[in-house]
Amino acid sequence: MSSSPDLPWVALAGYMGAGKSTVGRLLAEALDRPFVDADTAIEEHAEMPIPEIFSRKGELWFRRMEERIIRDIVAGPAGVIALGGGALGRERTRGLLGRVARVVWLRLDPEAAWERVSGSDRPLAGERERFLRRGAQREPIYRECADITVDATAHPRDTTTAIVAALEEASAS
Repeated sequence: MSSSPDLPWVALAGYMGAGKSTVGRLLAEALDRPFVDADTAIEEHAEMPIPEIFSRKGELWFRRMEERIIRDIVAGPAGVIALGGGALGRERTRGLLGRVARVVWLRLDPEAAWERVSGSDRPLAGERERFLRRGAQREPIYRECADITVDATAHPRDTTTAIVAALEEASAS
C-alpha cells in the first residue's frame, strides 16, 4: 500500500505486549509513513524512562503527559503511532484519535500478554492477577474505539499484513 494523503493517522492500540511498537515500525514501512512510539516520545520529553516516571511522578502525571504528547504528535503529518496500553483510557485522547486516526486494536488475550511481559521492568506488569484484571478492564475501551481489530497472536509481519489489508478495504469503501 502506498502513502495516500487522505489516509489519516493509524493509531495502534492494545494491551502491553500486543506488539504495538514492533508492528508499528513494520506498518509505517509498509505504508511509507513516519512512525512514532508515544511511550518513546514521553520518555524523551520527560528525560527519564517510563518506570522511573511512574515511580517518581506517578501514573496520573504520566497519563496527562501522554495525552499532551499524543495531541502534539497527531497535529503533524499523518503517520503511524503506537499508543501506550492505557492511552485510550482518557476521554480526550479517545475523542482526538476518533477525529484524526483509524484506530487499530491489536487484540491479545491478557494471559498471552502476561506471558510476553512478565519479568520486564514495565511499571504495570508486576503482579499477575492485577495485570490480568487491568487487561480485562481495558478490552471494552479498545473494542469501542477500534475501527479495525486484528489478532496480535500472529507473527508481527502477519499482523502487519492483516492491518494493511484491512486499511485497504476501509479505504475502498
